[in-house]
Amino acid sequence: MEELRSTETLDREIRDDARRKAEKILKDADAECVTIAATVASRIAVTRSEKEKIAAENLAHYRSDAESRLPLEKERLIASFIDSSVRAALDAWFEGIGADRRLALYESLLARYKTVLAGKRVNVSCAGYSIDAVGALVARALAPVSAAPLSAPPVVLLEKAEAARAGFSDGFVIETEDRAVLCRATREELLRGILEDWRQELAESLFGGRLPE
Repeated sequence: MEELRSTETLDREIRDDARRKAEKILKDADAECVTIAATVASRIAVTRSEKEKIAAENLAHYRSDAESRLPLEKERLIASFIDSSVRAALDAWFEGIGADRRLALYESLLARYKTVLAGKRVNVSCAGYSIDAVGALVARALAPVSAAPLSAPPVVLLEKAEAARAGFSDGFVIETEDRAVLCRATREELLRGILEDWRQELAESLFGGRLPE
């Protein structure tokens, strides 16, 4: 009987000891979890602070860069607006002057090539005008210094797509029969020349003497 009680006592002591050890382990684990959680929170706070600092620096750099670019971008936009406005006004002027006036302007362009084309037979490609009108214009513009009369130079009337492939939309292209000389009296040449010589004056006239700022 005494032996049975001793066994029960020993068993109880073993269980009590195991419980105490388990409680200690749990207590230590809880303490470690608190420490780990505090460490993680601290690391998160440090990381967040570093990220916020980097973000603030990047934002400040972006703002500084944007502010430095703004005047240049504004200047570029204004220049683009003025240029497109002048070109649109020139296009409207060109369309509004009528065929006869355009032909007269082309004739003045062709006159510049008299010396270059003197004595040479030429072929003409045109877009936007009749073959008869173009032939008479070329003969009139070039004949005075030609070695042979150019009363009826060969003229080819191009469709819009053909003229575009040849690099113009309206006017004439004159080429010598040996293809050594190619001269242009086209809308593109005419408007390019006007822009090169009178861009500033046209812009000031278009905007009433005061350009956008």
